[in-house]
Amino acid sequence: MPMGNLAHLGHCHGAGACAAAPASGSFTERDEKNSPPSNSSCGPGFASPLDAMKGPREEIVYVPCIYRNTGRKKPDFLATVDVNPESPHYCQVIHRLPMPNVGDELHHSGWNACSSCFGDATKKRNRLILPSFISSRIYVVDVGTDPRAPRLFK
Repeated sequence: MPMGNLAHLGHCHGAGACAAAPASGSFTERDEKNSPPSNSSCGPGFASPLDAMKGPREEIVYVPCIYRNTGRKKPDFLATVDVNPESPHYCQVIHRLPMPNVGDELHHSGWNACSSCFGDATKKRNRLILPSFISSRIYVVDVGTDPRAPRLFK
């Protein structure tokens, strides 16, 4: 069930920084579709930004959303946004993962395996790392089990 469109996100920052998917930097269902067989010598993502641009477009993106200076005493959250133009939920927030604490100020994000791991078949891009400015907390989000509804791992 959709949870709203992008206009209702409030204070949001762009998702993840990973050279393997330069358009959005997010984990996408295309990563799963393009993952080589387990006996392959390739790892997560793409060998280069050019290869990523030639690959299929992202279907979902993750957006860290913060409540700092909004007057709301709510925890920041990670929004999952459907960016598949063929989807009935295109450009809508399809999931919100609230953080367990108030006042973190999530900032940027990163992967547990970056593009430098492309040649390592033992690596998977299944966790999103979310650091916080104000609290200095670091959250680890499981995006591999259910990419459309991530959950807090640590």
